[in-house]
Amino acid sequence: MQSVLDTNKVELKGIAVTIQDLTREVELNAAQNRFISNVSHELRTPLFNIKSYVETLHDLKDQLSDEEQIEFLGIANSETDRLTRLVNDVLDLSRLESGKIIQLEQMEIKTAIEQALRNYRLNATEKNVTLSHDVEENIPPILGNFDLLLQVFDNLLGNGLKFSPKNSSLIIRAYTWPDSCPAFPPSIKNNSAPQCELVSPLPKVRIEIADTGSGISQADQEKIFDRFYRVENSVHTEQGTGLGLSIVRGIIEKHGGVIRMASELGVGTTFWFDLALAQSDKDELLTNAINNSDSFSGSEIKEII
Repeated sequence: MQSVLDTNKVELKGIAVTIQDLTREVELNAAQNRFISNVSHELRTPLFNIKSYVETLHDLKDQLSDEEQIEFLGIANSETDRLTRLVNDVLDLSRLESGKIIQLEQMEIKTAIEQALRNYRLNATEKNVTLSHDVEENIPPILGNFDLLLQVFDNLLGNGLKFSPKNSSLIIRAYTWPDSCPAFPPSIKNNSAPQCELVSPLPKVRIEIADTGSGISQADQEKIFDRFYRVENSVHTEQGTGLGLSIVRGIIEKHGGVIRMASELGVGTTFWFDLALAQSDKDELLTNAINNSDSFSGSEIKEII
């Protein structure tokens, strides 16, 4: 509140009242504090483990057997790899949410799918998981960033394999998805008639990654794309940074799309998203990318890194 005087600054003419909504600033501060807290917690654990085992090797080297020394070095090495993954994931997330526009070029999606499958073929064989793909014949080129989409496939395939038991299957499908389909108004007797989503003036290429693994509970599905959230926290079987699906979401949003999922415990999980065809309008994709992004997700991190 401030007094308003006349031109001679003598007579009081009124009072000016300024009201500022600080909701956004409060949300930004809270999000930044959560991010710093989570990163600090995730960094602290591997650093503590590395220091503990290296310190033990340094102080008690003569008292440890060769087997114990090898075991301690192996743990320190594994924790160093874990720390490296975390730092790389945080940097990847920072770049995705920095507001920088990624370069989209015409590319063959089949090539990226086949390379991702080659990367995980050995791991799938060791777990006795059937790894396959079903790509539509003569599928058209898309607009995309090859390296980033390869990272999407790596993350989704890696997660699928992580939670897939022996003798299960994991498949990637790619096919053109039309922009419309018959959708009739619901009748009086049936208010839940199926309807189709209109997505674009042009068809798109739909990608599905489906597994027949353990599935994800409804409670976990609501948080699965949150940073640092790990489904394995509930079962304590696997380790990860908890940033993989956040990175996947960010990459798909940069391509003007949205990633979705369906899952059922004991049945499996399917992730899917759409990619624009090569002849699509890049300006439209940029607009979609901006609209799909979280309103303040980028500001949370770029101020930190």
